[in-house]
Amino acid sequence: MFLPVGGKCYTMPGMNEIRSLSFRTGVLSAAAIVLCAFNITGCIIPPKVSLSDIEISSMSFTKLNLVCMFDVRNPNLFAANLKKFDCDFRAFDRSIASGDAETPIPTIPAGGRRTVPVDLVIRLPELASVARQYAKGKTVPYQLTSRPVFNVLGASFPVSFRHNGKVPSALAPKWKLAGISRRYGPEPAFLVTFEIRNPSGIHMSLAGVKGALRLGGEDLLQLQETMLTELPDGETIELVVPVRVRLTALAGAARKLLTDWRSLKFDGEFHLKTPLSLRKMLMGKPLGKKP
Repeated sequence: MFLPVGGKCYTMPGMNEIRSLSFRTGVLSAAAIVLCAFNITGCIIPPKVSLSDIEISSMSFTKLNLVCMFDVRNPNLFAANLKKFDCDFRAFDRSIASGDAETPIPTIPAGGRRTVPVDLVIRLPELASVARQYAKGKTVPYQLTSRPVFNVLGASFPVSFRHNGKVPSALAPKWKLAGISRRYGPEPAFLVTFEIRNPSGIHMSLAGVKGALRLGGEDLLQLQETMLTELPDGETIELVVPVRVRLTALAGAARKLLTDWRSLKFDGEFHLKTPLSLRKMLMGKPLGKKP
């Protein structure tokens, strides 16, 4: 049997051979596309992550606020997107703090680099508890770990990161309300005295105090003072804070404070000036040295 095709006649076996050839060509083309995609994916290099710096945004008697600055480099010919970037601060295999990079996370261009900040809040009482439980020395080793996940050409690439450092085992100074007295004069005030002891192992400076004196859940006096007081390691100092009050509220506040000041609670926190030695400990290497 002959079939006319475009001015030519083909037998039925000839048509079957054409169909078979077309099928094989389609299969080979699909395989080539898959193989090409596989080769491109196989040539992708996972982005490189390193810790460039640890900034201490604030520090008080209760917490240490850190900003971990990560340097992310993309060596590929394609842009890379961060799907997630979490971070875990661990001491003696116990998580002390964790955080995530703020979204949206910027795209890392082909052959480019970005700085990715991650905020961490370390609760100092918890850190001190871990140190007492596991350590006898003055410093506690810690690990900063992360497993960021990148997206390159639709494929996910996890990257493992780990950084080791150390932190003083008794970082948070101890304080207590030691007394309240009244100061007379043209600007009446109360003198609030705190006893502060610094057992951290490093010299610190007190930068200020902010909070309120409360009695029975009621705010009596507001404290907000900026000062610079040295806190030598292993020593106890007295800090006297003058608290100004309104004349109209002076009589009632004076009676409560002078007769029942031991029942007062200080609701607030002290702010410490971060010592350079602490930053060096956290980095685990001299500052200025490239990772």
